[in-house]
Amino acid sequence: MRLVPSPRFAKSLRRLDPPTQERVRQKLKLFLENKTHPSFRYKTVRALRGETPPVKEISITMSIRVTLQEFDDHIYLRNIGGHEILP
Repeated sequence: MRLVPSPRFAKSLRRLDPPTQERVRQKLKLFLENKTHPSFRYKTVRALRGETPPVKEISITMSIRVTLQEFDDHIYLRNIGGHEILP
């Protein structure tokens, strides 16, 4: 499975400080290996569950989240940031 970042995700990631950017990379690597790891608090975003496929979120830290959609051949990274990225 490959990760495909949206332009919005890439822009938001660049705004984070370098240590946080590295943490994001490490957590995304772990996500590809084991998406059920409890540290992700992996769940469907209720407000966007009608999307196809449903929008999910994972936690990078307690204050940083990534929203994503899982397709058959890739994972689309929609956005990254605090709780305000959610609708």
